[in-house]
Amino acid sequence: MNVSPCFDAGSQYCPCELAELGQCVACSLLRGEEVCACGWSGLCIYSEFIRSGKKGKPKRRTTAARVTKKRQIAQGAKIRAFIFEVEVPWELSAWCEAPGAFVLARPKGSPERFNVPISVISTQENAMTLAVQVVGPKTTALERSCIEGRQITLVGPFWSGLQGLEHFKTRSGGRVLIVAKGIAQACAVKMASYVTGRGGTVKALLGGGPLNSVFVEEDLARTGALVEVLPKAKDHNLARVSAELYGDRYDVLASAGADVQHRALRNLLEGLDDPPAFAWTSNLSMTCAEGICGACLTSGFRGCKAHLPDGV
Repeated sequence: MNVSPCFDAGSQYCPCELAELGQCVACSLLRGEEVCACGWSGLCIYSEFIRSGKKGKPKRRTTAARVTKKRQIAQGAKIRAFIFEVEVPWELSAWCEAPGAFVLARPKGSPERFNVPISVISTQENAMTLAVQVVGPKTTALERSCIEGRQITLVGPFWSGLQGLEHFKTRSGGRVLIVAKGIAQACAVKMASYVTGRGGTVKALLGGGPLNSVFVEEDLARTGALVEVLPKAKDHNLARVSAELYGDRYDVLASAGADVQHRALRNLLEGLDDPPAFAWTSNLSMTCAEGICGACLTSGFRGCKAHLPDGV
């Protein structure tokens, strides 16, 4: 499967402002190189840019979203997290169906520097459910603004929240193991529904992580996934995950959690003769999620748009 280097390639947002600036993530010609090296068989971004008068497509729209529900999932002196539901246009909800879909959220009236990237747990026709862990000034401001009946500002959709998404597309009819802990549990539901909706099977190993709370067990069960809640363990449940990988054959292992979890699971895969493909949730800092601000830069990649090599 040929994969474009950019998650936005071929979408209604491509080509974007980066093409105008000679910084396109996908197209080598738009970066000033002499040879096409995109390796992608989809819509030619260079041709599309020329046809559009060398102008980028319109950016993602800003949406006023009314908070309809809110509940705490972790409440303590140092750890706070909450789930909330918002009313959104059906177009935004529909485009957030893919695994790894996320939106930027900020208090209504606040500048863009208050944007918080938030994974979409689930979507309905005109609504979506989101979860936030309060860790700093931006998430504190968002927590104070998320009051039932009031509006917040959303920007989206974005799709780069799950690296290795191509493995889900090529192996969605197979067997997938998801290890999800902490606030990253929010990413697991869309992964599971994508796979089970295409005839595949999912086992999800869930842990509370620093939240000490498992909050997607019921949502995952509704997708048809087999769910196991992991206890606290000194080895962070690596022995349990290892036993699962050695005991059953999986096509994809998906890690939803901190970067230290991603690294530990990659290390487990190195010991397998025939390891599954690996996918992992993005933990990059983001402000614009359009490749402009530079907050997401990692190892020379614009992480908010780029398909990253395994290990980055």
